[in-house]
Amino acid sequence: MLNMNIFSFKRKIGRASVKEGFDNLPSAICFADRSGTVVLCNRLMDSLCHRLTGADLQHISELRNALENPAEGAETEDGKSHIYRFHSEGGKEDQPGGEAPDTFWQFTETQITDADGREYTQMQAIDVTQLHLKTMELKEENRLLDEANIRAMKLYEDIDRIVREKETLAMKMRVHDDMGMCLLATRNLLTKESTLEEYLQGARRWQKTLEEILAADRTTGKEGISTVDPARALDELLEAAGKMGLAIEVKGALPESERKAYMMVVAMRECTTNALRHAGASQMTVNLTRAAGSDTLTITNDGIPPEGEIIEGGGLSGLRRSIENMGGTMKTEGRPRFKLTVILPDTGSEEEIL
Repeated sequence: MLNMNIFSFKRKIGRASVKEGFDNLPSAICFADRSGTVVLCNRLMDSLCHRLTGADLQHISELRNALENPAEGAETEDGKSHIYRFHSEGGKEDQPGGEAPDTFWQFTETQITDADGREYTQMQAIDVTQLHLKTMELKEENRLLDEANIRAMKLYEDIDRIVREKETLAMKMRVHDDMGMCLLATRNLLTKESTLEEYLQGARRWQKTLEEILAADRTTGKEGISTVDPARALDELLEAAGKMGLAIEVKGALPESERKAYMMVVAMRECTTNALRHAGASQMTVNLTRAAGSDTLTITNDGIPPEGEIIEGGGLSGLRRSIENMGGTMKTEGRPRFKLTVILPDTGSEEEIL
C-alpha cells in the first residue's frame, strides 16, 4: 500500500514563499511600521533606494529625504506627479550602443491597515518609462503644433494686407499702362495734323480709360483686371498701337490659362508703351511658345537700342514683381536690340491674376 504522505502538499505558505513572490513583483514596494522602520522591502525597491541613497533602506524617512534631494544617479522629473528619472548605469549589452536608457519611476505613499488593525506605511514605485516617454513625445508634438498655429495665425493676419497690396499693384499697373497709351495717343494727335473725328476718338479713349480706372478703384482693384478677357485686351492693344504707328506682329497663340494669357498681354502693353516712347519703333515682334510645362513670351522691336544697361522703372519693375509672384522669370536685354523674355510655369491655379 502506497504511503499517501508522499503525495501530500504543503498547504501553509511560508515566509520564504512570501518573500520570493514579493521580490518578483513588477513594481518596487516596501512597508514600514508606525515607527517608520522598514519591515518589508522587495528587491526592486531595494535597488532603487540604493540608487537614491547609496545604502540599504532602514527607515522610511531615508526614502522620503532621498526623494526630496535625489542622489547623483537620479533627479526629479515631475515633482507634482512624483516622477523621478534614474540615469543609465550603462553596460547593458541588449541596449543600443551597449548602454541602458534612462528609466522613469512614479512613487506613491499610502497608509494601510492589516487584518489585526496594525498600521503601516506603503511606499510603491511603478515603472512609467514608456508612458512618460510617450507623454513627452505628445508634449513636443503639441509644442510644434502650437508654433505652427502661431505662424498660421500670423499668416492669416497678413492675408488681407497681402491681398490688398497685390490688388493695389495690379490696379497701378493697369493705370500705368492705360494712361501711358492715352498719353502717347494724345501726343501723336498733337504732333500731326489730325481731324476732328480723331480728336473725338482720343477723347473717348480718355473717357473709357478713366471710367475703367474708377471702376477698378471702387472694387478694390479687382474689377476690370481679373475679369478682362485676354484675347479682347490683345485685340484692343493691336488696334491702339497700329493707330499710333506701331505694327505688332504676334507669332503663336496666347496660353490657355487666362491668368498667364492676361499677364503676357500686360507685358506686351508695357513694351508697346516703351517702344513708342523711348525707342521710336515702328515694328514690334511678339513670339509665344509653349514647352516642358511652361509658356514663354519674347518681345523685340526695331527701334533705337537702349544706351547702356537697362534700368527698370515703375512699369518694368511692377511687371517683374507680378511675374515673379506667379513663379515666373523675366529677363531684359539691350543689345544688339531690346528684348524682353518672360517664362511662366504651370501652377494649376486660376484663382488670381497677379
